[in-house]
This record gives sequence, C-alpha cells and structure tokens, in this order.
Amino acid sequence: MKLVKGRRPSILSLAVRSVLAACAVLFVLVASRAAWAKPAGQVGDPLRLEVPGQADAFYYRAHGKGLKPVIMYLHGRGAHPSEECRKWARVATQFGWVVCPSGSEDRGGGGRGWSNNVAAGKVTTDAVLQALRAKYKRRVQLRGNLLIGFSEGAFIAMQVGLRDAGTWNRWLILAANDQYWWGDAGALLDEDRKRLHRVYLLTGENDEVAPNTKRAGDMLGQHKITHKTRIMPGMGHEVPADRMGIYRRPLNWLFAKK
Repeated sequence: MKLVKGRRPSILSLAVRSVLAACAVLFVLVASRAAWAKPAGQVGDPLRLEVPGQADAFYYRAHGKGLKPVIMYLHGRGAHPSEECRKWARVATQFGWVVCPSGSEDRGGGGRGWSNNVAAGKVTTDAVLQALRAKYKRRVQLRGNLLIGFSEGAFIAMQVGLRDAGTWNRWLILAANDQYWWGDAGALLDEDRKRLHRVYLLTGENDEVAPNTKRAGDMLGQHKITHKTRIMPGMGHEVPADRMGIYRRPLNWLFAKK
C-alpha cells in the first residue's frame, strides 16, 4: 500500500483491508477444499474394453504412474457391468485398475450373468486381464491382483481364485457361501496357503447366506489363510451404491503390506 507523505491510513481503512485480505484467504481455502473433496459419487462413465471372444468389459484407469494392480469385480446375476464398475471406481481406483468383465450370459436389457459356469468364468477373467495388459502394457500387473465377487459373481470368484491364486492373491468376497467350495477345495486351499495374501468376506446380516459366510471363514481359518469375516449390520443381499464407503476398510486391509 503506497502512503502519501505525512499521512497515515485511518484505523477504519486498515480494518477494511484486513477483512478483505482474510476473505480472500478464506475463499482460496474453500475453493481448494472443494476441488479436492469432490463427492465420491461423482465419477465419469467407465471406459470400454474390447475383449477378443468375449463381451466388452468396462474399466477405470488406476491413479498414478507405473505398474499398478488390477481390481477385478465380478457382478451378480442380471447386473449391468458398466453401472457396477462406476460404483467401485468411487473407492478403488486409488489402489489400481478397476475392471469389470461382462458375464458370458446375456440376460437382456444390458444385464449379464455367469450361468454358474466356472470354466467360462475363468476364460472371461483371463481374457479381460490379458486385453487390459495388451492395451496398457507394463502398467498392468499380471500377478498379485484383487478379485471381487458378489452373489453369482462370488461363486465364480471363489472358484477362479481357488484355482489361480498366483494371479488373484487377494479376494474380497461379498455374500460368500461355503457351499461354493466342494470336492478338492480343501486340498487347493492348502496349496494356496503360501500364495494367497489376504481374503476378506463381507455379507449383510439380513442376507440368508450369512451363516454360510461364517462357515467359509472357518474353512479359511482351518487352512491357515489370513482372512477377515465381517457380517454387516442392517444390510441385506446387496452392494449398496450409497454406502460404498463401507468397502474402504476392507480394501485398505487387503492392500496393506503387512
């Protein structure tokens, strides 16, 4: 502020300038916070991934540069993969690529299913991972990734993960069911013990498979696989779009280095 020689600014003038300066600082802070605190629900449309021999998958890019893990979400029966992918992008892109295959069964209106076909599910998950790798090269991790499955997708994930724990050494299973494992599952869990990093089972307390989820957790414990089982109060058989924050703690735990 330039002063006229022999004159001093009035106390009122100084006060006004101080208030204006404080308001300017406050405006910058509020604007900055608004820019960083973008509501979690506001994400753009997913990108479409062409997969040879399969229906298109949907994905969101990982945050940051360099090699990043893949978080692959296997949807429930009749779900729309693109919309399911949008939900998971809100909480998972900080960890890696969020990729959502389309189940092999076309149920009409954009809905897809897996036909309870594990072999076809394995072909799909493999093809989607390879298609993403082909597109983004060494930015896409091929081993040590996270497989998420819900409902029918949980069935496929529990089977695919069991048979390919090198690729998928972290699992987040929603509405897990011990009946999804049979036959040689025990022997495979023993084999997977050293490759599986962590498994998180999360089911709503009002979901009829909640007791089965607890038994699945007991099986993991019997085979000495690091895991957590959580029965979520007040939740049914769902992946609630307005409560995606409940998955942040499981994701943080699954990707923890220790």
